[in-house]
Amino acid sequence: MTTSSLRHGTASIHNPVGNLTAQHPGVVKIGRAGWFAKGVVYVIAGYLALMVAAKAGGWAKSPTTGDQEASPVGAVKTVAGSGGGGTALLWLLAIGMLLYAAWRVVSALLPGGKDAKAIAHRIGYIASAVMYVTFAISAIALARHTPGTPNGNTKVTDISASFMTHSFGRFVIGAVGVIVIAVGLYRVSKGVKMDVDDELDMSGVSPTRRRWSERLGSIGEIGRGIGFALVGFFLLRSAMTYDPNQATGLDGALRRVAVNSWGVFVVVIVGLGFAAYGIFCLATFTHRRLQAP
Repeated sequence: MTTSSLRHGTASIHNPVGNLTAQHPGVVKIGRAGWFAKGVVYVIAGYLALMVAAKAGGWAKSPTTGDQEASPVGAVKTVAGSGGGGTALLWLLAIGMLLYAAWRVVSALLPGGKDAKAIAHRIGYIASAVMYVTFAISAIALARHTPGTPNGNTKVTDISASFMTHSFGRFVIGAVGVIVIAVGLYRVSKGVKMDVDDELDMSGVSPTRRRWSERLGSIGEIGRGIGFALVGFFLLRSAMTYDPNQATGLDGALRRVAVNSWGVFVVVIVGLGFAAYGIFCLATFTHRRLQAP
């Protein structure tokens, strides 16, 4: 066996993820399409959040401004109402989000660390996959003109009410709220530290483009983190007050916060963050790589 062969074999052993990628390059290409779809959804969701802030702040020029649901589900509904090409776009988004969910499942199953941090990442990847499958299902339902597609706020409230019919349900909702808040704070921390390129291969990218990509990603993580934390706060308050109506989705959380003057500023940050994260995904989807937990 040659020295080159030995080096290649050793690299394969120590870098099983890289070996998998080399053997199945199509997996990465398909997954990148999912990142593109995710970017589109976040850009639209960011715009809708900014419209909520515009309405709450009295800056809206139209009485219907800010009426759309400001969330990924709302973004899907906005595409559905975009005219004749909306149905085709919905199917493309649904496929893209399913591909992204598959990417997350593959990432969760990759060989890697077995410590608490790695396990938390794997759980997060699976949770992300489930969430984007639900977004895809909503897109498919709208594309097929299925009546009665509920909004994200109603879903969260109904699920909370269902759990609270059981004696332990209150504690489950509270625990979920704490976890969602923790996820939000983790995202904010990543944004502040500009730790946004762990799943990127930026080799060959100019320093200027890399710098701007990191800035967009950082703003996006801060905005996303605040959004998650708000949803977690209302879930926790629902458990503490034993009132399932306190639990709400992202749209409901933003609208409740926006009734305060300081809250409008928070909603603007979330909207800009979502839009920045969407642009970040669109700008970097060709550089995405599989990353072991």
